[in-house]
Amino acid sequence: METFKKQQDRVHAIFDKRIVALTPRYVCSEELAQMLGVSVHAIRKWRSQGKIVPKKFGRSVRYVVDEVVATLTQKGRSNAK
Repeated sequence: METFKKQQDRVHAIFDKRIVALTPRYVCSEELAQMLGVSVHAIRKWRSQGKIVPKKFGRSVRYVVDEVVATLTQKGRSNAK
């Protein structure tokens, strides 16, 4: 069984591998899904559930990659306790 620290390190390693140091500040659902290795449906589901919060520019929806990663890893930590 993995310890919490090993799980946390594994999660960070996954994000570090998929998100290059110089990512665009705002990305669309499709780009975010590709970066995180999930489907666009998952991104839209997380948005409708309030797990991630987009920025809206008129009718356009964009995500700040750093905020999404921080939110997902923070929620993972609180659920692991």
